[in-house]
Amino acid sequence: MLRRVVLAVLLACPFSLAIAQGPDELWEITAQMKMGGMTMPAMPHKVCKKQGADNVPPAEPDCRTYDVKTVGNRTTWKVECTGKEKMKGDGEITMGQGSYKGMLKLKMEGDDEVMVTEYSARLVGRCAAK
Repeated sequence: MLRRVVLAVLLACPFSLAIAQGPDELWEITAQMKMGGMTMPAMPHKVCKKQGADNVPPAEPDCRTYDVKTVGNRTTWKVECTGKEKMKGDGEITMGQGSYKGMLKLKMEGDDEVMVTEYSARLVGRCAAK
């Protein structure tokens, strides 16, 4: 169960951390996971993304992100993980002016339970992305 939670949180965190002054965007993201009637505490953190990069989370080593579509200010994608923890899911982000809201739904193979991570973010400054 804990491995599922950790993997879901990692998949829901869209960028690598790198805080310093620079040409890129520093975002404060708050993620909250829900599963099986439980709600984990919201987890705020700051991350840096390259200027102009999309907000789709990078795939973990055993996962791939595909079918990425952007229409207007809304981006959707699918994710599939084929490692020890096999799962599939889909995500979406709706961009605002200096902010976004999104959701990632993941389902483990052989499990009826869906893990939902909801997140919101706001642009808080500049940084140098790695």
